[in-house]
Amino acid sequence: MPEFPLTPRLAAKLSEVFAASDQQFAHEWLVTECGPNIPGGHQDLHGIERVRAAALKVSDGSLEQLARATALGQIDWRDLLMAAGFGSLDAHETWLDKRISD
Repeated sequence: MPEFPLTPRLAAKLSEVFAASDQQFAHEWLVTECGPNIPGGHQDLHGIERVRAAALKVSDGSLEQLARATALGQIDWRDLLMAAGFGSLDAHETWLDKRISD
């Protein structure tokens, strides 16, 4: 199964959401646990970015919550998208592009 790297804006958002001490682990977790292994045909970078953004948002900077979010996505990615408020196709893009400090 191919690995998809984090997109630059997802990596930037990760650095806003997670403490510096947790960023490397969170990055590796998203790449390995929240990628093409998510059921539902997310085999392109855009689809994977959407699910990863949802996991990142739901995590709220907690590694434990990130693990729970990705586990939810592995069961049903739609539930994860709804938990993050990403019901529309481009909702994750708005969140990724918004600075947390705004």
